[in-house]
Amino acid sequence: MKKFVAAGAVALMAGLCAPAFAQSGAVTIPGVGKASGSTGSEITNSRITVSGNKARDVLAGGGEAGVMKVGANVSMTGMANVNSVNITGSKVRNSEITVSGNEADTIKAIGGTANVNSVNIN
Repeated sequence: MKKFVAAGAVALMAGLCAPAFAQSGAVTIPGVGKASGSTGSEITNSRITVSGNKARDVLAGGGEAGVMKVGANVSMTGMANVNSVNITGSKVRNSEITVSGNEADTIKAIGGTANVNSVNIN
């Protein structure tokens, strides 16, 4: 019964924090299991351009929450991709990626990551 309560608590917290899992996510339930993942695809013979954009006052926040009695824990990494290309879990072949002429002002990452005017391929 304890495992089902823990799973329900994690599912509730993950549901309330769904926007943080938009790009990728991970959930660990002690004694039950662990899952993580990100969507991926293939990018072939493509041109990706991020140009002439302006961003200001962006905040990326992350954190961790838990329910001690049932041993549930949710850890979320906040990520702000500002004027950026972030490709996770995908294959990129014969493609051109350009990030140019962008402006960013007052970008903050508190417990998270801010990728600004950048290309990130993981």
